[in-house]
Amino acid sequence: MGRRILVVTYFHPPFPGGGGARWVALAKHLRRAGHEVGVITTSAHGSLPEDDGEGTVRTADMAASGGLRRLLRRPALPERGAPGGAGANAKPPPTLLTRTLVPDPHVVSWAPLALAAARRAIRVSGGVDCLVTSGPPESTHLVGLALRRSVGAWMADFRDGWSYEPLRDPFPAAAQRRLDLSLERRVALRADAVLGATEPIARDLAERLGANAVHVPNGWDPDLEEQVARAEPPPLEEGVVNLVHTGTMSGGWGRDPRPLFDALRQAGGRIRLVLAGRLDTEEERLIRAPGLEGVVKHVGSLGRFEAIALQRRADALVLVTSRNASEATGKLFEYLASGRPVIALAEGNEAARIVRDTGAGVTVAPDDTQAIAEVLRAAERGELPYEPRGLDAYAYPAPADAVAELMERVLAR
Repeated sequence: MGRRILVVTYFHPPFPGGGGARWVALAKHLRRAGHEVGVITTSAHGSLPEDDGEGTVRTADMAASGGLRRLLRRPALPERGAPGGAGANAKPPPTLLTRTLVPDPHVVSWAPLALAAARRAIRVSGGVDCLVTSGPPESTHLVGLALRRSVGAWMADFRDGWSYEPLRDPFPAAAQRRLDLSLERRVALRADAVLGATEPIARDLAERLGANAVHVPNGWDPDLEEQVARAEPPPLEEGVVNLVHTGTMSGGWGRDPRPLFDALRQAGGRIRLVLAGRLDTEEERLIRAPGLEGVVKHVGSLGRFEAIALQRRADALVLVTSRNASEATGKLFEYLASGRPVIALAEGNEAARIVRDTGAGVTVAPDDTQAIAEVLRAAERGELPYEPRGLDAYAYPAPADAVAELMERVLAR
């Protein structure tokens, strides 16, 4: 039986980063399964021609106000279609915003507008079987708290942890931290079900807070293959072993590319590391350091499909992660679909588990320069392990099927 589903998510195309990809694919495949899916999102990053046909409503957003951004000395938002993600070099927001408002600045700039839009959508549609709120930003889940009694069921989707391995810094005041934890607990316990994009996130919510938490992974959408086939990535050097890394290298959670660069110096030989994505100032300095001349090539920022097409032409793909247990970046699922072995600088985290479980490559501690150098030498010899298995679990429609099954369970209560 088809259900009416309303998704509230801040990050949604044409937002240039990877945060919006999860519910684009989930919504599409839920529609194919016979469900009616509407989306409430921000207008800050523009709109798409298909919005009306797909039931996408874009609200006003204070974050898009040019005057307010100038007052807070914030850079202009990226133009629609700008390649390379959300901007590794973007100036961080002022602490007046990030260290004051709980759980995040969107609680003032967008959440009230999203709540009003969701109320209208529920009224106009004659009711919603299932409301989905997806965060971060965590304030999106406050819409679910406000509307829980107005819908058949509410599922809160955690793409990243809230207080568990958060991307943000802790609040300075004890009262703020208590409020933040209280809001997280209320969301986790009042939602009929909680989705965790990685196993550690779902496990933490279940064990620490007692939530009805289920792991629903991100994945690769086979529908994108045609667009990838049409993309024209930059050429790779012939006669060498090309290792490709797409997207940001450092970013959140303390990812550190320095051991990789040190290992490249040790490995020598015919290895080339091709970087596609924006570099921050420190990364630019690192790749210009002695010993890396001609070894590391930066091809700039690419559109998503050009970046994926570049992955398909590599000899192997490089993934840099931190020590955080819940980390499994969105590009990992593109890597899994590439047909190329993955060199995952990952240990004790979700990315390492996925690469091992799928036989998609090799994992090595992200800070062990000597071990990384040995893996690079194995890549040069063509000896990287690659015996892929179980990849269907990380390809759509499998994640959408898991969401639909969970929704039916909670609605049957």
